[in-house]
Amino acid sequence: MRCLAGNAAAAEAGWGDEDVESGGREMSKRRFSARLETIQRDLRTVIERMGATTLRVNEDILRGDVEIIFDRGGRRYVFRCGKYPHSADNLRAAQLAITYLWRALEEYGVVSDEAEIERAFSQFFLGFEATPDDTVLLLTDGRVDWWEVLGVDPDANRQTIINAYRALAKTHHPDSGGNPDDFRRLRAAYEAGVESEAER
Repeated sequence: MRCLAGNAAAAEAGWGDEDVESGGREMSKRRFSARLETIQRDLRTVIERMGATTLRVNEDILRGDVEIIFDRGGRRYVFRCGKYPHSADNLRAAQLAITYLWRALEEYGVVSDEAEIERAFSQFFLGFEATPDDTVLLLTDGRVDWWEVLGVDPDANRQTIINAYRALAKTHHPDSGGNPDDFRRLRAAYEAGVESEAER
């Protein structure tokens, strides 16, 4: 049973409400004291300052693993963290990594014009550029919906559809060694997605 109100000693020790449980379970100390609302606000702020077009956070509730996914400049970036037992700590760690990289570029960098900032951003964040996962690379047999082929939600916006298509096209384009049939299915899914988004 959870103690929903928590207690002052647990809060002072850095434990969140979710950690104050009875039943003999050991309480683990939180790494960061920031509350979820603060982490989300800080993440949204830095993502907006960077000019990202989308932001999504995925969480493995059982393991506490977190990934932050955002699109900027036609590219998708993924920051993952599973170091801590609490998902809020993992979210904070990933959010701080993004914030400090951006701060190093924006506030402490010596670049001044927009083209230089874009080039520097690409270099700073290159290691976090998303690659399509193995399940998406299979592209199925063509009898599934366009969003399953692209690996996006059915209600994805135009920029998300374009970003997913571009990421997959890097792998599946015949000029990159991809299968022409797979690329045709990818292209058809992209066109169906853009058409569907335009109709909404």
